[in-house]
Amino acid sequence: MAAFLRRLRLGPILNGLRFLASMPTLVRLARRSPIVHLQGWEASSVGLIATTLILATGARIVYTAHNTFERAPWALDSTRIFPALAHQTIVHTAADSKRIRGAVNVIPHGHYGSLADAADPVAPDAARRALGVPGDAVVVLLFGVLRPDKGLSDLLTAVAQTPPWRALIAGKEEGALHAAQDLLASDVLKGRVTVREGFQELDVVAQLFAAADLVALPYRQASQSGVLQLSYGFARPVAAYPVGGLAEAVIDGKTGWLCSTATPSALATVLREAAVAGREELRRRGEEGQRWARASFGWDEIAEATEAVYRTALER
Repeated sequence: MAAFLRRLRLGPILNGLRFLASMPTLVRLARRSPIVHLQGWEASSVGLIATTLILATGARIVYTAHNTFERAPWALDSTRIFPALAHQTIVHTAADSKRIRGAVNVIPHGHYGSLADAADPVAPDAARRALGVPGDAVVVLLFGVLRPDKGLSDLLTAVAQTPPWRALIAGKEEGALHAAQDLLASDVLKGRVTVREGFQELDVVAQLFAAADLVALPYRQASQSGVLQLSYGFARPVAAYPVGGLAEAVIDGKTGWLCSTATPSALATVLREAAVAGREELRRRGEEGQRWARASFGWDEIAEATEAVYRTALER
């Protein structure tokens, strides 16, 4: 039945009903816990119901706002609602802290070095053969959930203006491929785009990053990015739009490139610069990003900072 409902695109409704059915269990657990740490909500309306029930148990709430914006125009404004209900709020960047009122703590997104280390090692040439990508091409990867706001159309427009580059696209389709169908079918990009649609297992993810010379994050809005940390984990440099907190996690000239503006033309300029810099420089920036991420976004330090937030929530 669940699979049938998902084929009818009723998966979100099914998930919401399952979550509501779990409310009695959530309340019982909250009654036994001095602190409940909420890790954001996929649906803010359902999250508001759960948060209200948790507050009624007397538990202290710590809320992590992984994003400080809403993608759906009809969604409740979680940036205003949940920090007002929580005893302490955690965000990942200084840019996000400016969008939140109340007790706000900046704790960065942790690195994904251990996740990259868990994948089977793969050489770039072998990865390109497995993915059907020419070994002599310079390859830019766009990875993750393929929503229009992730900038797929911007990347394709930029690649069309920079002949040396080939685009590698991978992830679950949520509207970006459909929105970019005319670009994908254009003559100028013929034979220059490889698409791996759907969820990718870790060993395939390792192939994707091994095959890439550069990872693009042309996001139109962002708080932080797990894909950015995954890029560093696999020692790949990034090209990012200067939006939200992305500018805090990219050292321009060292771990990648920050575009001058959030536009396809600025991204095309970066791709030209990266092609001229060459693979050795791309590799150097990727390795620098890997070292910097492990040194700056360690999970032990993040755990200590989070425990301090818990103590403050209990004291207040």
